[in-house]
Amino acid sequence: MRVRGALLRTGAVVRGLERVGDRWRLVVGSAADPVALEADAVVLATPATPTSRLLTALAPGAAAALGEVETASMAVVTLAVRREGLPDLPGSGFLVPPVEGRAVKASTFSAAKWGWVGALSPELVHLRASLGRAHEETVLQRDDADLVTLAVAEIGEALGAPLPPVVDHHVQRWGGGLPQYAVGHLDRVARVRADVERLAGVEVAGAAYDGVGVPAVVASATRAARAVVEHLTSAAGVAATTAAPRGESG
Repeated sequence: MRVRGALLRTGAVVRGLERVGDRWRLVVGSAADPVALEADAVVLATPATPTSRLLTALAPGAAAALGEVETASMAVVTLAVRREGLPDLPGSGFLVPPVEGRAVKASTFSAAKWGWVGALSPELVHLRASLGRAHEETVLQRDDADLVTLAVAEIGEALGAPLPPVVDHHVQRWGGGLPQYAVGHLDRVARVRADVERLAGVEVAGAAYDGVGVPAVVASATRAARAVVEHLTSAAGVAATTAAPRGESG
């Protein structure tokens, strides 16, 4: 799909990244039918493991450091329940320590945390639950209906009263999408960025570096975007100077 001069490809697996002169080539598609796309700059906003694979030949130090980042899988269950009969929602949610032995590890009272969510409907309230801990992901083998049932039951138990009827729900699964920040993570990220810095026009971004929260991920993306703009601007300036007739390069 092309919008405002940009070509957007979704569901395209990137299998390789290689340098071609001053540009970059992405190998996209199936192994049986690969497609090569060339670009002036590339932002790798993939999780740590696939980013490590893409950088193995280009930045082995960064690839090794990213390979040390463990990840966990999780599922987020969003519920829309009737407002009538809903018990009081204390604060904006709660966390559940592993010692409790619960499937739900956290719940966010979306309607209380964000005013615009609370104002969506006078009859419905939106809540969500997170399931799946590092090294304790068996619960994620259950189907979506089971996860919804678990979420409803355990949120109700935490509130001290059953939740009203669920009008609608949505289950979003994130396989290996939650990085675990072990001791030495900041040094590891510094090593990744120092090695990638040698690759003019390549940047990394995402939750694997500075935090999993939305503000942290947005900051990471902004940093990468600014670096790419600086690279493209610099490259364009060099090209213009090189192409200028002798005596007109400024």
